[in-house]
Amino acid sequence: MTLKHKIGEISWLAPAGLQISLRIRFVSATITVNTYPSEWIKKYTDLGLMMHDPCMKWVYENTGACRWSSLYGRDTHNIFHMAAAYGINYGAAISCQTETDAGNRSIATFGRSDREFEDAELIHLNKFIKSLHDAAAPPTNITNAEIEALQLLKRGLIIKEVAAELNISENAVKQRMSNARRKFGAKTTVHAASLAQQFGLI
Repeated sequence: MTLKHKIGEISWLAPAGLQISLRIRFVSATITVNTYPSEWIKKYTDLGLMMHDPCMKWVYENTGACRWSSLYGRDTHNIFHMAAAYGINYGAAISCQTETDAGNRSIATFGRSDREFEDAELIHLNKFIKSLHDAAAPPTNITNAEIEALQLLKRGLIIKEVAAELNISENAVKQRMSNARRKFGAKTTVHAASLAQQFGLI
C-alpha cells in the first residue's frame, strides 16, 4: 500500500488538513505530505511562522500527542487564530522518535474545523505516525560495499568508472546496485542513492 493510500485511511480524521514529515534528519525529511489549504500554507511560509509555531516547538521537544488547545498560552504570534481563518479551528500534534535511532524524528499535525480531537483519536493518530516512522526506516541489511557503490554513483561516476575505482568487475557493480535497489525498495539505482543520502548513509 502506498503512502497516499495509507494517509487516505486517516484523512477523515483531519478534514481541515494534515502535515506529515517522516524521518527528519538535519531538518530534512525523507517524506513530507501537506494537505492544508494552499492559501494557509503560503501565508505560513511567507510569514516564516514555523519559527514561532508552538506546535513545532512541542514536536521537537516531546514525543507523543497533544491538542493544539493545550498550547494556546505559548502562541505569541497568534498562529492558531490565523489558522482558524482558514477553517483550521482545532488541531493535534504528534511526534515520535525511535530510541535506537535518535537522529531521526517524525512529526505531524492534524486539523479540524468542527471539534477537538478525542483521546481515542489521538491514540490512533500517534500509532499511525509511529507505524509510518518505522516503515520509513532505512534497511538494516544494506552492506558497506553496496553503500560504497551508491556513493560513487552519486558522485556522477558511471558503472565502468565505479568498477575501476573499486577494482571489481562491472558485473559485480551491477549486482551491488541491484541489491541496493531491492533493499531500498527503489525502482532505479539513482533513487536508491537518493534514499541512501536521505537516510544519512552516504
